[in-house]
Amino acid sequence: MVVGLLPVEARKVTAAVCVDLGARMVSLRNKDFKVAKNGLGLDFMSHDLRLSNLVPSLKGSHQMRNAAVVLKTVEVIREQGISLPLRAVKTGIEHTNWPGRFQVIRKTQTSPTVVLDVCHNPGGAAAFVDTFRRVFPGRRAHVLLGFVKRKEHQEMIDYLARIASEFRLTRLPTNRSVDPGELEATMNWRGVPVMKSARFETAYRCLSKQSGPDDIIAVVGSHYLVGEYLSKYGRV
Repeated sequence: MVVGLLPVEARKVTAAVCVDLGARMVSLRNKDFKVAKNGLGLDFMSHDLRLSNLVPSLKGSHQMRNAAVVLKTVEVIREQGISLPLRAVKTGIEHTNWPGRFQVIRKTQTSPTVVLDVCHNPGGAAAFVDTFRRVFPGRRAHVLLGFVKRKEHQEMIDYLARIASEFRLTRLPTNRSVDPGELEATMNWRGVPVMKSARFETAYRCLSKQSGPDDIIAVVGSHYLVGEYLSKYGRV
């Protein structure tokens, strides 16, 4: 079992599971990889596997760590005598497609850029904002937002407000959706303008009409919202 950079307690639990299963636990070490200064690439430098200037298709510092875990796993597999060509490994890391994980869509040269991210908790919102700033330095986005109930909404908004030029709130296609009017009235929006729409299509149409080729629309906050975009407008 290959594990990433785990907290002490999580490492103890994982080690105990490995003992129960009779499995060897192999740990990714900080010295096994180095993330590029811009946070969008890495070098892997373990003793039996070395790859330089990798640019994973999945963006974000958390995805760099995930890619390093994958490469550590490849190293262990190769140690068992299983052939995995490095070119195939590099291709896999650099061409993985995971819809809704900082997925950037640009349909035409005259349309705005759309960024889809299913960040639905404070950690996810923080990672999204960090990645947005790395990929689009100095830019802001029209943030199309929907939440389910019983989430840490204010903390998520606090993060998203750092890159938002405006918030557009909408209801999700589930009875778990927070009411946009209630959300607008009860949250601190950190000085960012807020509007609401009863339906996702209405909200997206309004943003699309007011946005030009230099604008960014971020559809974030829920799997439901990103799924609705993909079902109505497709992946490309």
